Parts: sequence; structure tokens; C-alpha cells
Amino acid sequence: MLEPEIVMEKSPHTIPTLGRERQLLVVENNEVVKDVLSRMLSFLGYRVTLADNGLEGGTLFVDGSYDLVITGLEVPLMNGRELSRFVKKQSPNTPVIVITELREDKRWEMLNTKFVDAVIPKPFRLNEIEKTVQRLLNSGT
Repeated sequence: MLEPEIVMEKSPHTIPTLGRERQLLVVENNEVVKDVLSRMLSFLGYRVTLADNGLEGGTLFVDGSYDLVITGLEVPLMNGRELSRFVKKQSPNTPVIVITELREDKRWEMLNTKFVDAVIPKPFRLNEIEKTVQRLLNSGT
């Protein structure tokens, strides 16, 4: 009979998804930003669902199963702050990234809440989005 092998590592890591694509919800009303995020994240192997406003995003979040949410701050019907609060109340461990044009000090204020895991300024670099998504998904937040 074969004995299971136990592998120990020094650094913590998340359990592999066992073939399941990570599900990301992108809530953004700017079509160009939404398209860029969708294409880039899909290219990286994520399954991306898009919403045009916070109300639609909240509905999709409740009806689906998402590993991470990216939202613009100024999306209509339910802004990014309200949506991030809604997501965290439904699923406290789901990471939320807010993309915004706010000044530096206001971005840090948002990070000091329990509803936002990362704030990325617009215009953003694609590698910044990629690294932040990977970091949050791998941290088990």
C-alpha cells in the first residue's frame, strides 16, 4: 500500500485550485478600463465577470462565487465603498481592490478600513494589477 507523502515548506501558501479557474468580478463603468482589465485578467487565466455598476456587481456577487472583486470607486448605483462594504459583509475573506483617481492621502484612508484590501490609482500599470491580484489571492485574505 502506498503511503501519502507529506511536503513541508517554510513559507505559507494557498491550496491549489485543483483545476478550477479563479473567479474575478470586475465592476467598472468606464468601458475602456473594464475592457483592459477583462482582457488582461482573462489572458492571465482568470475567469472574469463584468458589471457596469455597483448594484449589478452586488447582485452578481450574491448569485455567484468569486475569489476577488475589483471595483472602481465612482461606479453608479452603489459606489465602490458601498460595494466593498457589501462584499465584506457577505464574504469577509474575499479580497477587494478599489481602483480610483483619488489623491495619495485619500487612498491610504480607504486602506485603513476593513472593507478594502488594496487601492490602486488610475492610471494604473497592468503589472501593478497583476501583482496585486496574485498577492491577494495567494495570501488567503
